Amino acid sequence: MTRKLYYEDLYARDFDAKITDMRENSDGKFEIILDQTLFFPSGGGQPCDLGCVNNIQVLDVFELGGNIVHVLAQKPDSAPGQNIHGAIDWNRRFEFMQQHLGEHIFAGCLYNLHKLHTARMRIEGENVSLDLDIHADWEIMKESEALANEAIWKNIPVEILYPSMDEIKQFARKLPPEKSAQPIRIVKISGVDYVPCCGVHVKNTGEVGVIKVISIENHKGGTRVYLKCGVSAYKWLSEIHDEIRKIESELVCGDFNMLEKIQILKSQIRDAKSERENLLEHFLEPVAENLLENSQTHNNLRIISHVMRNSSQDEIKHLFRLLTEDSCNVALLAGENSDGVFLTFGCNRENKRVDVRAAFKNAISKLNGKGGGSGFCAQGWGKTANISELEKVLDEAKTFLENTI
Repeated sequence: MTRKLYYEDLYARDFDAKITDMRENSDGKFEIILDQTLFFPSGGGQPCDLGCVNNIQVLDVFELGGNIVHVLAQKPDSAPGQNIHGAIDWNRRFEFMQQHLGEHIFAGCLYNLHKLHTARMRIEGENVSLDLDIHADWEIMKESEALANEAIWKNIPVEILYPSMDEIKQFARKLPPEKSAQPIRIVKISGVDYVPCCGVHVKNTGEVGVIKVISIENHKGGTRVYLKCGVSAYKWLSEIHDEIRKIESELVCGDFNMLEKIQILKSQIRDAKSERENLLEHFLEPVAENLLENSQTHNNLRIISHVMRNSSQDEIKHLFRLLTEDSCNVALLAGENSDGVFLTFGCNRENKRVDVRAAFKNAISKLNGKGGGSGFCAQGWGKTANISELEKVLDEAKTFLENTI
């Protein structure tokens, strides 16, 4: 079986070994087995190490029957029985060791404070995710995060133990599967965590640097927690800080009054929207009244078609609302501007006296547009060469409805 150098020296970056077996897999990639290796295989939620063997890229590493299999980008020049030189991607390894120990610290704090069990852990790029068996809120996360960072500042040594099953049952936060092979490897952080684990970790809690919870979500009746630890947490916090500085500059405010500034802006926006609504009402009421005065009744319905030039989508929607307040009215409206044409066809949503979908579909297709909606309100965007063409499309839609109602 392959000798696991990654357990013997966590900080070694390169090594020499002998090829014991080599084969081509079903994907056409070459796999080699070595008598010893620093490459950690994927397992326990921790991704595998990557790097090079004799300057050939290592694409994947996994364990099979006690041997560590290295998947290479190409066939090596060396043959079974010959020596090779390997080097791991140290930055990747170190970040994963930080993240993995950070997860142990945080999961241990969750358990010690609230008896919350971690059902699953996974390192995914620069994030660590934990699945908890019950619902947990932000207050629990904040409390556990604070305690976890206190454990980091204490710089507690990480111990690797192979104790008896009786001791494991007495102290472990999480028990190993019943059929686990003996001996069982335990990762112990005194006063923080004691758990079976096959992964690799930094030697002291201080090397994790910082733990930051970035989000939580409901997941299968429990809670999924996303963390950043170590280098990835530092990079994330630096990016957040840079973004905050930019926001402060735009808002012209300091570190601790951004929220106040944003709330003031939101209030101003609400006031501006309300004022705009009032102006639209003031502007469009005479337009609606004029259209109604000049419309004719057909089978107890008034079908009103109108094109608004240089108008916005909001203006069309507002005019549509004014016209369809009366259950006897059907509105066929088009707004035209530099972006194209916005169509709104419909009637009073409570009475639903006319189904406009067929008329709308014919009209929007003639404008090379797309849209949809219900029988009492259909909307969409289209294109047109000129106003007369648009007016013609609406006239045809009006005639179509008059012939069908």
